[in-house]
Amino acid sequence: MLQSLFNNFMLLTTVIFFGYMIKNKLPDRLDKALYVRILLGSGQGLLGIVLMYYHFHLSEQVIADFRQLPILISIYLGGGLSGVIATLLIALYRMLFLHGFGPHAMIAAVNAPVTLLIGFLLLRGRKTTVLRWVIALALSALSTAVFMMLLSNECLFKEIALYFPLLIIAGLFAFFMLRYLRDKDDAIRIMREAANHDFLTSLYNSRAFEVKMGQKIAATKRDKVPFTLLIVDIDHFKQVNDRFGHPAGDAVLLQIADVMRETFRPGDHIARKGGEEFVILVDHCDAEQIKVVAERLRSNVENHVFILPDGGELRLTISAGSATYPNVPEEELILKADQALYQAKAAGRNRVFRAVDLFYEDMIPKNTYRFP
Repeated sequence: MLQSLFNNFMLLTTVIFFGYMIKNKLPDRLDKALYVRILLGSGQGLLGIVLMYYHFHLSEQVIADFRQLPILISIYLGGGLSGVIATLLIALYRMLFLHGFGPHAMIAAVNAPVTLLIGFLLLRGRKTTVLRWVIALALSALSTAVFMMLLSNECLFKEIALYFPLLIIAGLFAFFMLRYLRDKDDAIRIMREAANHDFLTSLYNSRAFEVKMGQKIAATKRDKVPFTLLIVDIDHFKQVNDRFGHPAGDAVLLQIADVMRETFRPGDHIARKGGEEFVILVDHCDAEQIKVVAERLRSNVENHVFILPDGGELRLTISAGSATYPNVPEEELILKADQALYQAKAAGRNRVFRAVDLFYEDMIPKNTYRFP
C-alpha cells in the first residue's frame, strides 16, 4: 500500500508542478483564453484517468485513488469549463473503459459529477481559502465513502477512516503547492514590473522604453508600418514644485500620466523619462497623423483641472516634439524629436512641433540630446 500511495502522490505532484510551469509561461493575454481552459481541463482529466491505474489498497477487498483531486484542481485553476471537461473525461473513462461497462461502473462514475458539484459550490479560484478547500476535500471523501458502501453493500468504517485523512493530506499538499507556485509567480511578476515601471506614475521607465523602442523599430522594418516618437515636457513645472511643494508636483505627474493613458491607445507605449518629461511611442502613426494625436494631448492637458493635495486647483500646459520612423533614421530619432521639443519651447510653449517642421536646426546646440 505504501508503494502505491507514494506512486499516486508523486504522479499527482509532478503533473501539478510541470503543468503549472507550462501554464505560467503563457502570456497574460492568453492565460484566461478559452482554449487554455480547455487544455487545462483535458490535462487534469487525463491525470485523473492515470491516477485510477495508480490505485492503492485500503483493505484486501477495497481499493481507492485520488481521481477527485484533478477535478477540484481544474475548477480552482480554470473555472467551471475546465472542471466540466475533467469530470467528463474521468467519468466516461471509469464507466466505459476501466473495468468494462456495468452497474458498478455507472455507480462509481457518478462520484465524479458529485465532486464537480462540490467544487462549483465551494471553490472560487484565487479567492478559495484553506477552509473552503478542506471542506471540499471532506465532502468529496464523504461522497466517495458513500459510493464505496453502495458498491460493496458493507459498512467499511475502517477503510473510510483510513481514506479520509489520506485524501485530505494529499489535497492539502496539492493546494499549498499550487498556492506557493502562484505566490512565487506573483512576486516575480511584481519585481519585473517594478524594474520596468516608474515608481510614481507606473508608466514605463527609461530602461523599459529603450527596449520597447528597439522592438518597435524591428517591427517597422519587418511590417513597413511607421510609428512616431513623441517627447513631452510640462511647461514651467519647476514653478509648481517651488510654489506648492513636491507633493503637489507628484500629484500633477500622476494626473498627467492619467491624461496620457486616456489620450493614447493601449498599443502605444508611454514612459516617464525623468522629472517632468515623458516619451511615447505612437503605434501605426505617420508624420501627418501625429499632428492630430499630439494636438489632442496638448488640448487635453490644457483643459484639465489639476487637483493639488490641499484641494487647490491648477492649470498647466505641455510642449511636445515628434519624429517619425522610418522618415527619420533610427540613430537620429530621439535627437530629432528632442530638437522639435526644443523648438516648441523656444516658440512660446504650449504647442507641438514635428521633426519635419524644424527650420533652424543649426541654431540648436548639438548637446540637446538628453535621452539616456
